[in-house]
Amino acid sequence: MSKIHPTAVSGFGEGTNDLYDRARPSYPAEAIHTVHSSLTSSGPLTILEPGSGTGIFTRLMLSPPSASYPKWNIGKLIGVEPSAGMRGQWEKSLVKVPQDALMGKDVRVVDGGFDDFSKTGVKKGEVDLVVIAQAWHWCPDHDKAFREIASYLSPTGILAFVWNLESSSAKLQTDLRALYEPYDLGSPQYYKMLWRKGFEVEAYKELFEPPAESHTEWAWGMTEDSLVDRVFSKSFMTPIHLNGQARTDFEASLRKLIREADKEWVDQPNGVFNFKYDTHVVIMRKKP
Repeated sequence: MSKIHPTAVSGFGEGTNDLYDRARPSYPAEAIHTVHSSLTSSGPLTILEPGSGTGIFTRLMLSPPSASYPKWNIGKLIGVEPSAGMRGQWEKSLVKVPQDALMGKDVRVVDGGFDDFSKTGVKKGEVDLVVIAQAWHWCPDHDKAFREIASYLSPTGILAFVWNLESSSAKLQTDLRALYEPYDLGSPQYYKMLWRKGFEVEAYKELFEPPAESHTEWAWGMTEDSLVDRVFSKSFMTPIHLNGQARTDFEASLRKLIREADKEWVDQPNGVFNFKYDTHVVIMRKKP
């Protein structure tokens, strides 16, 4: 069984996943195009999505929300997720996908981790894309994971990492991060960049070309309440980790910060403002 970081186990356990799915942002079309345009196969594609969570990225591939997003020719799309709660929410959220977008496709989620795709039923060497959205920073064993991923990728298959993070270009976002980051319980969050150590392990250097990286800045319309939900959807901010008076005090500080911040209003009467994100995409190809 794959190891799971204890903060992820407790922070993303049963009862937290509906909030996660509701509060987390989607991903911008430009970032999705970066992944899609990197593919060498026209399909039908075989895609594995380790750390698939509640299926936010999954649904973007199955049912693009607008014409600005790429259309995927999918044959198999299999999420690999160690959290039973996340898998349950993934399956529940699949009802958001139109039935005609699922017809003729093998779409499901299985138990597993970054280094264990054994329950997918997919043959090694036949995967066109392994995509990991908002999750790779939790990987406990980079060497083992890269070897597992490489063994399933076809010779021309690609590995893609995708992350959303509050942009550093706006004061509200930087102040927000300064407020919540001290609570992260020492967990390996994306912004600590510990995941970059993976590029130094023997498996990566042996099996993959140097990574190609890109960033997309974009904005997501939010209200005070939805931004509070977004912060509390973080693994280390769920009630099991932050509760009682400490949670009450933190929420008061959080709401004060949001109310007093300068905002770019989208719909001021209804309290909707632009919240800026930076989406980081990393594309990796196997060595010949």
